Amino acid sequence: MEKLFPLLPTLKFLVVYGLILNAVLGMTVTNIEFLQSVDRHPKRKQPSHKSAGSKVIGSDDGPVKVYIKLHNKSPRILCATPQLMNMELMDPTFTWKGPKGIDLSNKPNVKITLTGTLIINNFSKELSGVYICTILFYNPSTKALQSLSLKYFLYAYLDPNYTYEFQIQYHAADCHNSYNSLFLKRLHTALNQLVSDLAYTISIHKSECHTLKVPLAGIQYELFLTLKVHLDVEVLDIICERDLEECDHNLRLEKVRHRIEAFFGKQADTYREISGLLPSVYYIDGTLQVIQVDRCKPGYGKDHKKHPQCGQCCVVCSPGTYSSGHQVTCSLCADAIHFGESDCETE
Repeated sequence: MEKLFPLLPTLKFLVVYGLILNAVLGMTVTNIEFLQSVDRHPKRKQPSHKSAGSKVIGSDDGPVKVYIKLHNKSPRILCATPQLMNMELMDPTFTWKGPKGIDLSNKPNVKITLTGTLIINNFSKELSGVYICTILFYNPSTKALQSLSLKYFLYAYLDPNYTYEFQIQYHAADCHNSYNSLFLKRLHTALNQLVSDLAYTISIHKSECHTLKVPLAGIQYELFLTLKVHLDVEVLDIICERDLEECDHNLRLEKVRHRIEAFFGKQADTYREISGLLPSVYYIDGTLQVIQVDRCKPGYGKDHKKHPQCGQCCVVCSPGTYSSGHQVTCSLCADAIHFGESDCETE
């Protein structure tokens, strides 16, 4: 009996873990679909000057920034200021130059109307940069020839992808007990079995044990855990090749979130039903926190100061900056000479 006693917490954990995992994986499709129908995230503020049906007007005060969603149609960019729009112009001519001074008049994906409005179809990151419109016209009253150049900064952008972090707390054996490490290994295994069919893995990113003095309860020990969710790109590619309808990244990520929430919720329910001693380490009901973390595609980043009109967007990185992996900001790089650089190669 003495040899068996140290194993009792482990055996009890395995029983509880088995019950929880079976219960979560046994949820019906109807249960999962109902959970997915609940939108817990507020709508993002949409950037200015992004709608293909909107229009952008130039300014005498300086360049106007325009944000165009990648592979979408640009808004109508007018070669005019508010003042010019209310003036009568005689024999006006309009000339548009794109990045590096390229003439836009014969570009296949570019349309310039008779009134000088610029429209770009299927906007790519390479089309980001400075655009200058020059208008020549005669003033009807003075017959004097006048000219005006207006500058626009066009940027490709994407909506951010996102992932989740989970923060949880467990009641623990004392902080120096080796069983804590064994528990974390088993928890890690359980969580990854839970989401193995969704092309995601889960890591225990952070684990801290703290001693707490609790009123009327004395000294207690708690594990503070942070879990991170990681996309397995290779597995997702295989799934996408097999069935495009099952390829949706965000839908699969939401399934991960629902399963993890159900996993810890079921633990709390199961522990309440256990008679006698609880395991040495057990989940503290109500401590689960779900944190949404934005991620940008390589070559894109968020910059609230530079792009206040599109602060929640992943805007293409400008020359002199880059972003790799799934960073959320663009970093400085002297060797990055193009828009949308995803690495910083140095000699």
